[in-house]
Amino acid sequence: MSGKYPALDRKQIESILKALGFKQKSHKKTSHAQWEGYTKGQRRIVTVDHLKSKKEKYGPKLLGKMIQQSGLTKKEFYSYL
Repeated sequence: MSGKYPALDRKQIESILKALGFKQKSHKKTSHAQWEGYTKGQRRIVTVDHLKSKKEKYGPKLLGKMIQQSGLTKKEFYSYL
């Protein structure tokens, strides 16, 4: 992912989810966090993998999965960046 849709890190993903009105379901120290919210009237759960650091970028496959879980298109998701 480059150019129009660059790779994102955890901090950017969480920022987008917060802007969409998603809330983190639990604050336990685990390898993943689940964010719950509503997109277009439908309840959604987005699982965010906790990488080694908040600055590490997600690969296209994992990033695509999170975007899909959010219920938005890639273009819509990136518009909240």
